[in-house]
Amino acid sequence: MTWDYAEANIFGDAAGDYQRCVASVCEVLERLVARVVGQVRQLDATQIVEGVTTPAVCADPPYYDNIGYSDLADFFYIWLRRSLGKIYPSLFSTLLTPKAQELIASPYRFDGNKKQAEDFFEEGLGRAFVRVRQTQHPDLPLTLYYAFKQAEVEEEDQSGTGFSAVASTGWETMLEGLLKAGFVVAATWALASSIVLSCRPRTKAAPLATRRKFLGELKDRLPGALKRLQQGNVAPVDLAQAAIGPGMAVFSRYSKVVEADGSPIRVRTALALINQTLDEVLAEQKGEFDADTRWAVAWFEQFGMNEGPFGVAETLSKAKNTAVNDLEEAGILVAKAGKLRLLRREELDGDWDPTTARRLTVWEVTHQLIRALDKDGEAGASALLRKVDALGETARDLAYRLYGVCERKKWSQEGLAYNSLVIAWPEIVRLVRAAPREIQPELQL
Repeated sequence: MTWDYAEANIFGDAAGDYQRCVASVCEVLERLVARVVGQVRQLDATQIVEGVTTPAVCADPPYYDNIGYSDLADFFYIWLRRSLGKIYPSLFSTLLTPKAQELIASPYRFDGNKKQAEDFFEEGLGRAFVRVRQTQHPDLPLTLYYAFKQAEVEEEDQSGTGFSAVASTGWETMLEGLLKAGFVVAATWALASSIVLSCRPRTKAAPLATRRKFLGELKDRLPGALKRLQQGNVAPVDLAQAAIGPGMAVFSRYSKVVEADGSPIRVRTALALINQTLDEVLAEQKGEFDADTRWAVAWFEQFGMNEGPFGVAETLSKAKNTAVNDLEEAGILVAKAGKLRLLRREELDGDWDPTTARRLTVWEVTHQLIRALDKDGEAGASALLRKVDALGETARDLAYRLYGVCERKKWSQEGLAYNSLVIAWPEIVRLVRAAPREIQPELQL
């Protein structure tokens, strides 16, 4: 991450100005049901929570080595100390904010020793979760808000299966500490780019499971969870993170998940298995698409929007129960001199009408919706969605699928288009519902 400081006009009558900030706080205070007096104290989470016997704990855990909180705070602290130091002397008793106990994996605080920094973070986070487990109210869950997406690392799994484990260090460390402290993920929600985990203590009677049983439950539960996430309009860029919640709910319910040789499966391997199952579930959604779209997805996975051999296209078309001539008629590809490629969005027919199209495909519906969104915004996309009606939801599912392909292939610019369609979807649907209802011909693939 590259850090910078936002400089909003404090009198600008816009987000970030004083009037808007104060009004937002007042709006919350007016609607609060609780009337008890609140207290604010700065405490070490690994120590005893003094004066509070059974708290409800909500936390946004630190993001490994990604954010130097106290270093960032110093930018403001030095000015606040000059202006408020005499009014709140206990808060501004030091020259800069404290650093030694801050729970981040920062090597420079350990003379560049990365291993010591990692151990410090992992041990401290583990102690904090154990302390929460000991002190929190037994009837209330621990609620964690997590939005961390670090560059993933890949390593060969040591189980002898040859499986490559791919996982985020931040997620792995947080979940490892959570599970070691005896928590189970009871429920999850996706909130914009943040994932909310509701955690409860694992029962002493929690059973043991094998890798095979864990995978079986993942494949049974993840499709329904994924569908709910998509219906909740989680952005494709956040889908893999959001799937961690329901996946770890399965993993954490067991006292231990073991390999065939009896060795315990690490959280890193569990996260990799969740990602693998997510890819399989997304791939299975292709069964909802028409034959032409299934061909286009398979071609896109291999060649993207670039040219490929005609022979490969023809072989693939037979496997997908379609034909190259039919694909040309559908208006999704262009063939020339023994080569062909998918039509780019800017090349699609600007006057396209799904009600009169001779060969309607989910592929074209998806890309025409993106073209309309790029050209005319949500209003233009909503006008087209009114015409395609129920096909729109299937088109959105395809956008999720294609974004996953782009992420694996590192096609960030192409992936941005699919992510943008999903993010704009709630507003597009709202505009459709707000418009006068017109009777449209029923569309069929």
